[in-house]
Amino acid sequence: MKIDYREEFTTPCSPENMKVVRVTGDESESHAIYLDKASWTPDSRTFVFLRQPDEKSGRPAGYWICDTEDDFAIRPLCEFDKGLSPSSPDDGQSYDAVFSPLGEALYELTRKADQVEIVRIDVASGERRAVATAPLPLLSRGHHTLSADGQRLCMGNFLGDGKTEGAPWGAYIFELESGEHRVVEFGNGYRNMHCAYRPDPDPEHSHDLMLSATPPTLSDGSFLTPPDGSWRHENMPPDDGKGGAIVFVRDDGTHWRMLPTGRDPQMSNCHHVWRGKSGKVVVQTYWRFDGRWRSPLLEAEPVPIRNEEELWLGIHHPDGSWIDLSRNLPRADSCHFGFDASGRHLISDTDGYNTAAYSLVFCGTYVETTDGDPFLRARYLALPRTSWKGQPAHPHPYLSPDGRFGVIQSDFFGVPQVYVIFGHEYP
Repeated sequence: MKIDYREEFTTPCSPENMKVVRVTGDESESHAIYLDKASWTPDSRTFVFLRQPDEKSGRPAGYWICDTEDDFAIRPLCEFDKGLSPSSPDDGQSYDAVFSPLGEALYELTRKADQVEIVRIDVASGERRAVATAPLPLLSRGHHTLSADGQRLCMGNFLGDGKTEGAPWGAYIFELESGEHRVVEFGNGYRNMHCAYRPDPDPEHSHDLMLSATPPTLSDGSFLTPPDGSWRHENMPPDDGKGGAIVFVRDDGTHWRMLPTGRDPQMSNCHHVWRGKSGKVVVQTYWRFDGRWRSPLLEAEPVPIRNEEELWLGIHHPDGSWIDLSRNLPRADSCHFGFDASGRHLISDTDGYNTAAYSLVFCGTYVETTDGDPFLRARYLALPRTSWKGQPAHPHPYLSPDGRFGVIQSDFFGVPQVYVIFGHEYP
């Protein structure tokens, strides 16, 4: 197969030797994996992505794998023959599939009568084997993540019974070797939890989960999530106006912590990722202090809490501190982003929610100093020319573990497709 090099996304400002390859290019939508989920094999040779149903061929949605050393050839790894429904699928449908950070398997989550079943799919052979089951959750929000040692799978669920006001969100934690599972409760304000295991296989750290949270009650005193687990889209009363919190817990429900960023009317948290194995988190914030709009990347470490109230303090936590990694850049403007495994290299898009045409992709280097705080150097890469109309049309860039490849998506040719950037150097 001939490599499909594209020039539509490079400009005179792009690195001279940089290449962009179109991985998918038919009428079926293809989506890059979201930035807080594993998608690459550890050797940075292959990565997985999601393809939507192909109406022409009748091919169902599924996870495909791309081999960068075989001219970016692609093949199906898992196809959802009975459909894909991330929230509450019918019998036989799948919630999702999640790639192992070890790169050897994909785990599919499927509804079987009154159970959710976890099926392990071997990447090399395609062999399928059921490894765990659990009682069917009332609602799943599709937040699935595997621990860095490949031993545990976290499935984010609504834990209500459909009748109780203020029921909690939480997770099933599946032990993939034994097939056992346990339930961990988070609280009522975790409907968009984005569970993400820390990418460090050390037993001391591999049980840590990062979560997105919102205070559970609204201005009228009602709970954020009604008894049926819905989103309360219509006639929703306002919240406290401070945005969400970023919190941490071990996957046995102990050792709660928080990130001292955001939770202020002038600073709200948005996208956030672990910076490699460092134990530190980098978060994109919307910054409105002094009447200025910025979108910097802030780095902070989780801070222990003494009570529930401290969980929601954000930048006002007395023991917290953060570093503005963007402070030396001409313009702090980041949206979705990701680091390589070392935590030293970064790729990011700029905010395109307002004016998509000006959203660009850049790379960066995390610079540590002996006499001051770390900071980012940045370098322009490409112009995705995507519409930003819906999640699949956001660039959502992320890096291979070794930082050689960057994956982005764009709907410039009509429907979202997956592209790979490589050949660039970091500043």
